Amino acid sequence: MTKYISSLFLTVLLLSFSAQAETTTYTDFVAMQNDMDSLNSTMIEQQDLISKLSDDIGLMADRILEMADRIVYTEELLAQSLTLLINNPDFAGTSSSNGTALILPADGATLTVTAPTVTTIPTSTVYLIYASTEPTFSAGNTISLYIDSTDALSSKWSQVVAFAGSTTIYLAVKRIDGSTISTISNGVKVSF
Repeated sequence: MTKYISSLFLTVLLLSFSAQAETTTYTDFVAMQNDMDSLNSTMIEQQDLISKLSDDIGLMADRILEMADRIVYTEELLAQSLTLLINNPDFAGTSSSNGTALILPADGATLTVTAPTVTTIPTSTVYLIYASTEPTFSAGNTISLYIDSTDALSSKWSQVVAFAGSTTIYLAVKRIDGSTISTISNGVKVSF
């Protein structure tokens, strides 16, 4: 009998526990399965986005490296050009060649009707100054004036201003050393 009572007690106990358990319907199970599938799809999409972002970061790093290489190459070219210019005897004034460079007025300078300071390398006080409405200093668009002093430049500068006729002209010089006339210098663009 005790066995019977204990079985009965155990059955009642189990029934009381099972009464507290929540029942799940098939609809709830399907909704839960759909939520799990949606979560799985979201996780896969996030993994794909992270993978694509990683690829994009790799491409960007490659582009940055390529750009850095180009910058270094440009700096090397500039250093080589500077070395060539420094070692160029025409600019040092020790050459027997006829090269010259116009330093002042500087490219892009704004001038007045008063004559500017003209500085060349090698230094020369006697030169031909060329003024042109074209950067090529072509015939018909260019005048040249013989300058042998600061006073000569001051007195002839009005001819340059009148010839320009506009607010922009190009200037260049040829250095004169005795009977030797240099090649034409670099041209500079100036405005009034």
